[in-house]
Amino acid sequence: MQSISGLFLVLIFILAPTSGWAQDNLYPDPPLPAARVRISEPQVTVDPFIAEREETDLDRPLFLDDEERGLTLPSRVTHFSSSTVQPLLDFPMPENGDAARFVGPFSSDSKLKIGLNLYSAPEFEGGLILFGPNVAMKLGGFVKADFIYDFNPIDSTDSFITTDIPVGAPPRTNSRFHARQSRLTFDTRWLSQEHVVKIYVSGDFFGEGDQFRLRRAYGEVDSLLVGQTWTTFTDVAAAPATLDFEGSVSNVNRRQAQARWTNTIFHDDLSLALAVEDTRFIIDTPFGITGDARSPSPDFVSHLRLERKRGRFQVAGLYRIAGFQPTGEAVITKSAWGLNFTGVYLLSDCTKAYSQILFGKGIGSYRDLPDAAPVASDRIGLLPLFGWMVGVTHDWNESLSSNFTYAENILGTTAFQDPTDVEKTTYLAANLIYSPLERVRVGIEYLYGIRENINGATGAAHRIQASFIFDLP
Repeated sequence: MQSISGLFLVLIFILAPTSGWAQDNLYPDPPLPAARVRISEPQVTVDPFIAEREETDLDRPLFLDDEERGLTLPSRVTHFSSSTVQPLLDFPMPENGDAARFVGPFSSDSKLKIGLNLYSAPEFEGGLILFGPNVAMKLGGFVKADFIYDFNPIDSTDSFITTDIPVGAPPRTNSRFHARQSRLTFDTRWLSQEHVVKIYVSGDFFGEGDQFRLRRAYGEVDSLLVGQTWTTFTDVAAAPATLDFEGSVSNVNRRQAQARWTNTIFHDDLSLALAVEDTRFIIDTPFGITGDARSPSPDFVSHLRLERKRGRFQVAGLYRIAGFQPTGEAVITKSAWGLNFTGVYLLSDCTKAYSQILFGKGIGSYRDLPDAAPVASDRIGLLPLFGWMVGVTHDWNESLSSNFTYAENILGTTAFQDPTDVEKTTYLAANLIYSPLERVRVGIEYLYGIRENINGATGAAHRIQASFIFDLP
């Protein structure tokens, strides 16, 4: 015990002046009020007995069990003046108006705040906001622990991916606990020549081996957004309020790098977005033909959005050029396209309904399905896709909410594909979420999915998921 006390005092002696330097020099002249601590040089008094110790003794900790050596050290070794640390009390906290300076006209994920929302960035108000010279940063995120039980076989244990439901598999159950959806967010904003600049970064732990991975990372100023975030082809306001990480089979939940311009047209409620985005293709090749998917051009995406007090409606369009290069030959290209209609509307102050209709040709990869497949023994063609979704979210009171979602996705297939490939998927989710404390939520959700293959064979899965969510302020 004596050795631990001595080590503690030595650490204080070493770290006290270092901490004082860091405190005084990190922000020499902060323009905004902040808590400060004044650090003065410690007054140290060393007992002469210690100074006269032999060099071999000084190499040892001051408070070893010296009774074994017949050596008794005096209890008074080092004395620190009580005036070393002088906290300055009664400092003013940042005023509410300080945060308002950094709000800016940034793109909003959703303004219809009903039920659970794990898609949108946290609001830039309250909570952990750090202020500096014309700059502010908010730290956000949440811890989400999921407890999952499957009554039927499904190969995706951490999220409910209906295409991973096996067909004809022997019966089995599965239990899984994880916290991979836990998230960290950093929202930094500053003033630059009367413009507010925003940088937003978020990540979760759905990387391989539970590694931290990038979700969104973009910068935004005025009408320009550059970086990785939700594709312009989707509207997260119409995303289902599920505890399940995957979500609806038709919901376009893709995040990708892009450069986007957004501005209002004709009226403040109507906005137009134009974007150039990263592109990815999934191509099934005919038997015996080898090659690689190519990206001759980026995806060109736009949406037209109407914002009303009780609703939000959007139509998004996508144009892309799919490429495939057979081994040793030139690249073959085809034009692909897609349309995505979404709507969110308040049936009452406590009830939100949402819907989606998605269709196109060569856009299957937006739902992790093939964009193109064999249409003959030596040719590849683009596959049509059609999906739809309806859902409703209701707040029963300030602490209790629930959600119901139903969706289907149909991929147009060909006779030259593998008969065990996916053709149609169905998704149903219903939950109840309770908030016993502020920023603490507990929920339970029932999930049901169907996979249907090209040959007509089907497989179904039932899952119960319980979640515990702790939000950062």
